[in-house]
Amino acid sequence: MEDLLFRQTDQLSVIIHLARFVLDALDGGIVDSRTDGARTPLISSTLLPDSQPRCKFTELLLQKGASVNQRDGNGRTALSHACEQGYLDAMKILVRNGADPEIEDSWGNTALMYAAATGHSSVVEFLVRAFKKLGLQMDRQNRAGNSAADVAKFLGHSECVSALTNVSSRTRELRGRW
Repeated sequence: MEDLLFRQTDQLSVIIHLARFVLDALDGGIVDSRTDGARTPLISSTLLPDSQPRCKFTELLLQKGASVNQRDGNGRTALSHACEQGYLDAMKILVRNGADPEIEDSWGNTALMYAAATGHSSVVEFLVRAFKKLGLQMDRQNRAGNSAADVAKFLGHSECVSALTNVSSRTRELRGRW
């Protein structure tokens, strides 16, 4: 078993080394290229199923100048994809590198709405803390008129609803005082 783990780790380091070599050889010119579906390499890296390559490639692309808020064909960013998948590790890397959690996709959905819709309470809680710290609006509505709390409630994600409604009700209460 240890031999298999070593080979997988060794393969990953070879792949990352080759990726660095290609990016250096092309002078970083492909970091924001797009697939037919308009996905960037950064978006694709945040969707990798295994944590170690997901984080390594995400960090590598950002180091090479990938645009953290670049959108795909549906207006979605790497952050919204990472939130939908529940990849807290990638999400933290993206936020640390300036990802804007308020960017809306073509339907008016934010990264917070995707996390709430898929029931990833740890991601929702992290975003709630980030929104509070940055003074961002958490009760924003998408084009269908639903907030992240509405979406989580409709889909039965009670932990997400709790994290979102405690903050939203407190925000409304404070607004009423001003």
